[in-house]
Amino acid sequence: MSFKNCFNISSIFATLLFFFLLVWLNACTKTDRQKPDVSNINVQINIERFEKDLFACDTVNYAPCFDALQKKYPYFYNFYIDNLLGIRQPNDTGRTYQTALKSFIGNANLRALYDSVMLKYPDAGQLNANFTNAFRYCKYYFPNKNVPRIVTHISEFGPAAATFDTTLLAISLDMFLGKDFVYYSSIGFPKYVTYRLQPPFIVPNGMKAWFKALYDTKTSDAKLIDRMVAEGKMLYFLDMVLPDTPDSLKIGYTAKELQWCFDNEKEMWAFFIERDLLYSSKSLEYMKFISEGPTTTGMPPESPGQTGVWMGWQIVRKFMQENPNVSFDQLMQITDGQEILKRSKYKPGKK
Repeated sequence: MSFKNCFNISSIFATLLFFFLLVWLNACTKTDRQKPDVSNINVQINIERFEKDLFACDTVNYAPCFDALQKKYPYFYNFYIDNLLGIRQPNDTGRTYQTALKSFIGNANLRALYDSVMLKYPDAGQLNANFTNAFRYCKYYFPNKNVPRIVTHISEFGPAAATFDTTLLAISLDMFLGKDFVYYSSIGFPKYVTYRLQPPFIVPNGMKAWFKALYDTKTSDAKLIDRMVAEGKMLYFLDMVLPDTPDSLKIGYTAKELQWCFDNEKEMWAFFIERDLLYSSKSLEYMKFISEGPTTTGMPPESPGQTGVWMGWQIVRKFMQENPNVSFDQLMQITDGQEILKRSKYKPGKK
């Protein structure tokens, strides 16, 4: 089902229509921006495997190993202990927290989780290549921005990607063990979440976290259109730095969910307009269009979650198409979603 009325067509016409939609969808997932050649940009990512060093520590005589880790990873160790694991109390000026860290790496379930990570990611070769490519595009578009150190770790299902200012990007590999990984269902992760816990989502997740480190995305008293556009800017950033990555990986949809959005773009837009939702400042009313979920409340059950985010992405894409002289940094300085919408000339269904 969709917003549109169902109708019968012959099998031959259905096949032709299917292939036409695939071609059209592929075209729609591309921006008008020409992909630059970044092969000569001097960026080389070498991901550091903190979890290997941590789980190699002796759980009996652990203090010397933990002290050595702090010296080896001075840019990450405290962030991991305080922010990602949260095991050090504010008044702990000594090594009391190390007992909790020892228990963490000595726990049988976490040892099994570590083994699963090592089976899935015995080396970081492909991740090095993928992040290197992404940050070459970053350097091309943002030559004055830092390239962070990238460290992998195990957080026991904490944030999939996190940053410490603009110098560090931390990837929790236990959050990318595959949609059928048994622990995910046992702790209650819904299917729409576990779908995104697959290896191809690592780099898009990492670059989203990096975007948030580079730009202040907080809004106050925002209307729905402001939130839509703010999320759309982040996905447009992924268009720039991950030009060969499918849209489905950028937003976290299945291919079927992505196609549903393109097929029903005009009807979704009418849904927002007819209900006067775009300029609503009632977050309890509009967050269902921004928040993750298996579907979008009020729309057909086949709709994915975050349809407002997807639509904000299309608005930003259209804005940048209509305003080719606007740089991305200039785009980020425009915080009024209504202005972006007006200048985008976004009108689905019209040529």
